[in-house]
Amino acid sequence: MRKIIKFIFIISLFMPVSLYADISSGVFRFQVKLAEQGNPEAQYKVGEMYETGKGVQKDPAIALTWFEKAAAQDHKKAVYKLLYLDIKSNGMNNHSKTQLGVLRQESASGNPDAQYYLGKMYAAGVGVPKSLDNALTWLNKAAFNGVSEAEHEAIAVEEELARIREKTAKKRAIALEAAKNKKAEEEALKIKNKQQAERARQAEEARLKAKKNAEAKKLAREKQRLDAERAELEREKARIAKQRTASQQKEAVVKESEKEAPGKASFESDPCKGKQARFLSTCR
Repeated sequence: MRKIIKFIFIISLFMPVSLYADISSGVFRFQVKLAEQGNPEAQYKVGEMYETGKGVQKDPAIALTWFEKAAAQDHKKAVYKLLYLDIKSNGMNNHSKTQLGVLRQESASGNPDAQYYLGKMYAAGVGVPKSLDNALTWLNKAAFNGVSEAEHEAIAVEEELARIREKTAKKRAIALEAAKNKKAEEEALKIKNKQQAERARQAEEARLKAKKNAEAKKLAREKQRLDAERAELEREKARIAKQRTASQQKEAVVKESEKEAPGKASFESDPCKGKQARFLSTCR
């Protein structure tokens, strides 16, 4: 059924506008005659034609009058239509809440017209939270039960769902790409920070090594200086010791000489003293 309606809709797009207008006008005139004779289905259809502007000048006020006439004869579609328009225009009230409850019950009981309007309400968010999935469920049920308008509504809902899914898929793809880029940036930042930390560690190690080397060189120079001073001190001590030894040796030689020749020593110091003085003419 849906394929047939799509085919008819596509064919209608290629029909000349004038021919389409003539056909619509003819249908309107035919329906008006039946409506004026009191046919509730015709009254409902005339109301729809005034509502949509098919075959006649669009006029919502006149459309509402025909819907009310059909509803007065307990035409279910008209009753549901008026409920839909009332909630859409005025919001929910106690009466509309009661009527909506009846609509739900009749939809569950298999009334195709009730299913159709409940689907429309879900599609537009009229009287119920907007839900395209729920709308499609009820519209498909109505279409299966022979409501041709439900086919058109279901196609429109499917197209809207497809647009939403496409939009959601694009958003998800953009979000995933953004998340991927963010993760890549975070990984790149981690690598950069790690590299910077490694370079800082290496620089610190190099600084500490250079400091250690400088301190080692300083200690080596200090040790070298101390060793030189110690060597100089040792040389000085050796020189003093040598001098002392030489002096001691000289004193020992002198003492030894004095022991061996005390006269000679006295003679040398005073020739007129000693045993040899009597032989010297100068000492007489």
